[in-house]
Amino acid sequence: MKRHLLFNSPVLLLILAITGVLQASCNKEEISDDRNQLTLVSSTDDPVTRATVNNVWSGGEQVQVSIDNGTAISFIAHQRGEKGELVPVSPLFWQNALQSITARAWYPGSWTFPVDQRAGLQPADFIFASTVTGITVLNYTSKPLVFQHRTAKVTVNLKAGTDINNVNGATVAFRGYTAGIPNTTHVGNGVISGATNGWILPQNTNEDTYTALLIPQDNTGTQFVKITLGGNVYSYIPAAGQAVLQQGMAYTYNITVYMTRINVEVVGGIVWKEGNEYNITPTTQ
Repeated sequence: MKRHLLFNSPVLLLILAITGVLQASCNKEEISDDRNQLTLVSSTDDPVTRATVNNVWSGGEQVQVSIDNGTAISFIAHQRGEKGELVPVSPLFWQNALQSITARAWYPGSWTFPVDQRAGLQPADFIFASTVTGITVLNYTSKPLVFQHRTAKVTVNLKAGTDINNVNGATVAFRGYTAGIPNTTHVGNGVISGATNGWILPQNTNEDTYTALLIPQDNTGTQFVKITLGGNVYSYIPAAGQAVLQQGMAYTYNITVYMTRINVEVVGGIVWKEGNEYNITPTTQ
């Protein structure tokens, strides 16, 4: 599923603010200032969209955009009716319609991986739009910035076996990286480098369903899921190919808990469709 965010034509003026060569005078190639202040808005195909877990801007979030590999510039998200606008903290302008730029973007600007996600998944989400080159006012529709998740989504569905009554009161934990640093440089592509393994506490999203966002890694042959129920501790150690977590992918494990064992059904990795990717496309008003 894709969502389209649209640049107003001023996006192409951003490079001038970075290089300090904004021209005050007008010539035949210039576009009037009142039409060229940079603004990002979501498209109208879905209300208040953004490339995050819940797909909505609450208002006040800051998205980082780097133009021509320059220092990142903050955009403020504004919730307005059926559209979510992204506006630079400081107004930016485009010089003329012939300039060509490159751009990449990410959210949030400062990201720290949370090991306790019981209160919600949003703080664990990191999204990145890879560099797009040659953006001009004439070709903007064919030069989208596509935001994609750089974490993986893992869900465990618990079910009671024939020899126990229910799985009420169970606790679930995932073992994985407890810290990570996204590489937001023009060559880093937003990939997260993980460090230090430990237990991550998932959100109880729907009665016996537990979900967490994890930093990608291969969990083959290691204790990946721990379930505690009625004083018993059960462990799931994935075989080859069962838990090779990749960015932007969703993984589901249906686990039936018996008195002395568990049975694991691996649904496998699928593209994370709910908020998987969004397009940012410049457009002319």
